[in-house]
Amino acid sequence: MSSNSPRRPSSLIGWLLRWHPRLGAVVGLAIIAWGLSGLAHPIISRIQPSAEAYLYKLEAFSTADLLSVSEAAKRAGLTQSLTAVRLLAWQNQAYYRLQTDSDIIWLNANSGAVVDNAERDYAVFLARHYLGDQHSAVKSLSLQTEFDEDYVFVNRLLPVWRVAFEREDGMRVYVDTASDRLGTVVNNTKAATSVFFRNVHSWIFIKNDSLRLTLMSICLVGGGVIALAGLLQYFLQWRAGRGWRQGRSALKVHRLLGVTVAITAVTFTGSGLYHLWQKQFVLQPVAVPTQSVAAAQLAVNWSAVNANIVQADMVAIDGQAYFRTWYEGELHYIDARDGEALNDGERLHAIALAAQYMPTDAPIKATRTVESFNDEYGFVNKRLPVIAVDYERADHLSVYVEARSGALATVVRDADRYEGFSFAFLHKWHFIDGLGHTPRDIISACFAAGIALTFSLGMFLFIRRAR
Repeated sequence: MSSNSPRRPSSLIGWLLRWHPRLGAVVGLAIIAWGLSGLAHPIISRIQPSAEAYLYKLEAFSTADLLSVSEAAKRAGLTQSLTAVRLLAWQNQAYYRLQTDSDIIWLNANSGAVVDNAERDYAVFLARHYLGDQHSAVKSLSLQTEFDEDYVFVNRLLPVWRVAFEREDGMRVYVDTASDRLGTVVNNTKAATSVFFRNVHSWIFIKNDSLRLTLMSICLVGGGVIALAGLLQYFLQWRAGRGWRQGRSALKVHRLLGVTVAITAVTFTGSGLYHLWQKQFVLQPVAVPTQSVAAAQLAVNWSAVNANIVQADMVAIDGQAYFRTWYEGELHYIDARDGEALNDGERLHAIALAAQYMPTDAPIKATRTVESFNDEYGFVNKRLPVIAVDYERADHLSVYVEARSGALATVVRDADRYEGFSFAFLHKWHFIDGLGHTPRDIISACFAAGIALTFSLGMFLFIRRAR
């Protein structure tokens, strides 16, 4: 045989030629679905409805004629223990928003009179503020206590009021009246794209969690293995003198695209698998019982605290009730009984919350106020500002709590940091953030489309050959 003749394919090439397309046919639909939904994600994010405002600013009001909580509750004839208390001004009138185990009651803070329908009216007021729509009629109003297909877990806040408006786009606004916050805005387009993405990318149509985890894991591993096998197959064939130029057009394009996107397919599937499994091992917080305080214990004299305040929320620190109060541009913690200030109140509150949600014997290394999202505390956590309580542990545990609501924002260990880094850089391509948000999305979307097209061509070639 001439020395210039192409080398015969090795047994490994033969094995790859036999099993690469077969394995690809098994997991191909899943990889194509992930590629197309990955391509669609930046498009979906740009056609979502946006709120007119994302913040509602409360105004300061005079404390001159305010009743204490105990006096206001006494005048209103309320005898139930209170699980939440808030003092705020709305439409030039000060109110107490009182929450019991079964109801939410608004009282005029100057007279103690019960204000009927105030909770519902305030929810509509906030919804109109955030949406910037003062004219459309309200179609429905309901209190939502669980996440569903329309208001998904990523929005975090519960309970919220769902305010639906009579509009062609079917707009509904979710607001948290306990903190004046916007949960999200949803129209028919967002609802449809959310259903598409969650079904195609997250496979929520499979209701059994274990089955979904198993099938997704198999397809992710298979996709990565096939990409690597294709890369190896191309290299061996190239070395044997059978490069991508040989074969029909579809095969040539499949080979060229495959070589181009193979490493990206591995990083996408690998980081997706890591993300999927890391979520199975997150630390579970302890269920914290709801605080309950008798109204008679909340006797603080507001005029003695300050002539003007912006708002006050009842919180508990080691079983004692305090009001987390804003005045003179600063945050103060004052005793709910007599108004005495608690030094370093927010840090003590954060430490108490962290200890409740995630008990540990480890000493506290530091506490940090986090006012913007970062690589460790990402946008997915929603809540800001939060306080991170760092512990001296081998896994460098950090517990993020929101003092404002008393909620646990997230828990982060080294394992979570590694996975977060992997997902941010290998799955969402934040390593090219320097190019700008739009260029990053375009580049990553092109590779996602390339992966989908590569597997589509591979399945086409497999079916054609089988026929």
